[in-house]
Amino acid sequence: MNFLFKKLIRTVFKNWTQFFSVFLMAFLSILFYTGLEGTWNGMKQNINQYSVQTQLATATLQSTGISENELNQIRKLPDVSKVSAKTEINTTTNLNGSKRYLTIDTPGTQQLSKTMQTNGHKIDVNHEGIYLNQKFANKNGLKKGNNITVKFNNQLVKLKIVGMVNSPDKMYYTGSNDFISPQEQNYGYGFVSEKTLADQFKVPMINNMIDLKDSDNTKIESQIRKIIGNKYIALQTQKSNIGISTAVDRVGQIRNLSILFSIIFILLAVLAMYTTIRKIIDQQQKDMATLQSLGYSNTTLSLYYSMYGAIVGGIGAVAGLLVAPVLSNFVMESQKPMFSLPSWQISYTKVPLYVAFSVILICTISALFAAQVNQGLTPAQAFRKGSIAKISKRVSLERLPNLWNKIPFGNRWSIRDNLGNKIQMLMGLIGVVGGLALVMTGFGTKNSMDNQVNQTYGHEYSYAKKINLTHDASQSEINRIVKKTNGEKIEVVYTSLQPKGQFDRPLTILDSGSKVNVKTTNNEKIKDGGVYLDEGIAKATKVKKNSIVTLSPSLSDRKLNLKVKGIIKSNAPQGIYMTRQTWNNEGMKFTPTSVLTIHNKIDASVKDNSAVNQIVSLKEQKNNAKAMVNNLSSIFLMVQVFGILLTIVILYNLGSLSFTERSRSYATLEILGFSRNQIRNLTIIENLTITAIGWIVGIPFGYWFLSRYVTTFNTSQIIYYPFLTKASLILSSLIVIAASLSTVVMIGSRLKKLDMISSTKGIE
Repeated sequence: MNFLFKKLIRTVFKNWTQFFSVFLMAFLSILFYTGLEGTWNGMKQNINQYSVQTQLATATLQSTGISENELNQIRKLPDVSKVSAKTEINTTTNLNGSKRYLTIDTPGTQQLSKTMQTNGHKIDVNHEGIYLNQKFANKNGLKKGNNITVKFNNQLVKLKIVGMVNSPDKMYYTGSNDFISPQEQNYGYGFVSEKTLADQFKVPMINNMIDLKDSDNTKIESQIRKIIGNKYIALQTQKSNIGISTAVDRVGQIRNLSILFSIIFILLAVLAMYTTIRKIIDQQQKDMATLQSLGYSNTTLSLYYSMYGAIVGGIGAVAGLLVAPVLSNFVMESQKPMFSLPSWQISYTKVPLYVAFSVILICTISALFAAQVNQGLTPAQAFRKGSIAKISKRVSLERLPNLWNKIPFGNRWSIRDNLGNKIQMLMGLIGVVGGLALVMTGFGTKNSMDNQVNQTYGHEYSYAKKINLTHDASQSEINRIVKKTNGEKIEVVYTSLQPKGQFDRPLTILDSGSKVNVKTTNNEKIKDGGVYLDEGIAKATKVKKNSIVTLSPSLSDRKLNLKVKGIIKSNAPQGIYMTRQTWNNEGMKFTPTSVLTIHNKIDASVKDNSAVNQIVSLKEQKNNAKAMVNNLSSIFLMVQVFGILLTIVILYNLGSLSFTERSRSYATLEILGFSRNQIRNLTIIENLTITAIGWIVGIPFGYWFLSRYVTTFNTSQIIYYPFLTKASLILSSLIVIAASLSTVVMIGSRLKKLDMISSTKGIE
């Protein structure tokens, strides 16, 4: 065995270029999974540790304000173990010549969702001044000790910044429901003491934000509604609060990505190992026959060749484990702009070791199977260089002599050879189909997310500006704004949904107009007489068209039983819709919360109107949504690069194996009078045929795979639908076709060097 081991090492070094593809497959498989695991598991551990350390609330009650008596009743609920009451106000400030929005809270009891300073210290609940969130301060050039002037109820309040903080329920802080990704420069939050709130803002404790630790969100939601009645706005759980759920969802997205693509990489690594070992064995027929003659059994030789898989696969796996932290840190860095966590340490489980062992085992088994080609052959038979070639058999097409005889002889040989070696042809098809699916998914995932942005902000919502109104805006002021802007009124409230609603959802009531163009899965517009649910909500609650659902809108103690008239196909946000007429028919008052206008230029009288809280442009919303997609661009790019690499390596390997197995057949064709150009043309036709079949199968398979894959990015707020641009489809096809045709170039160069005489020799 010592001799065989030395021979193994010599062979690996001598044929390192052929073994490099196996090394690359094993390396990429481990690198991709382990690298991404370091990110998602690191984020998971950091989020869990942060949540435990700060006693993150399981739910947060939003209301118009509740009394001490009502608060005590909530404390006594059997499913509630802890309560922390806060008061929250919305203020504005002018920084660097621009208007900024700052949400200010009192710190509460600090028993739940504890606010931590960035230096790790707790905050002083009786402090004078303001604790400001770190990212907002950094983006606006503010530091500890600086003063900031905020505006509330037309009064200016000057506050000293006493520290920088992060809040556990704002790990992903957008600042406004109009945006789906953070805008740190424009939106921030801070904490002031109850005394500061009363003395400087002239606001008493109204307890409009209540952090809760409970054991059953659904049960306490109905109990709290009974206690506070129409003061109820929403109960945000850890699943519905985007400040928390988006961070948790991102962990799942990266985890699913690592698992899904690693499986594909490993499957393609099997192809790479199998084809490489087959090439090595084909080139070492005489060596194998000599070893058999010297007394080495086929079993010993099979184990010997399986060691190629173990060693090369092992080196690739170990290299992948060693390089993985680089990829982990790279992906982790890409997530920092979106999330606010106190720690960004990467972390691994034992799973990468199991995956590495599996890759080594798979490579070993693949090599073992590839080494069975000489089983049952005597040394004399094995000495024949072409002895492993499959014997061509008649094919079904030959039963049609009129058609068969019209096919040129060379093409008839090619058809017989391919159909006689179905495994080889199948591997070629798998290489094309798998490669195309990978590349399509790499391009298609970003296309799908870009399409979500374009569909939502431009098609579903076609206004230019959204004018958000204050909660106490009078009807006369609203009508004046509508007239000035030629606008369209909408109302957005929160509502619970039964059955199986899980948490409160946004309910949008549409007045007449066309600024909101959402349509059903049957391409129908929203009509009177019922309620419409977004597809994501319908699937989560298992509600179908014509079902009866019960809505409990915020700021009301009414329950509305309505028929589901349709399921909306909309990307974001996932919500519920009805017309103003339907809302009024249920005895509900239409109170607009926003005015939508197609005019980009808003009159100063509207901007300065006391009824206007904020003006948001559709362009801002679209750019903000693109920022979230761009945050994942590094991952998409990685998938594209890895997919292209895998496709090139696999298809080149398959072509190289095909040449090695057919060298004797090529020599025979030349003896029969075929020129080398004609032989090369045969390989081109054959290659194009397999590529064409693989492309035809690969397009629908690739789209199916993309449609399954994009669902891993779905959240409770956003649903992604598969979308692939024509440019991406053409580019994906060209990449795979180019990789496939590269084998023709390789065969052409090898044909020039092929020794036709030695290729047709039998036993020396």
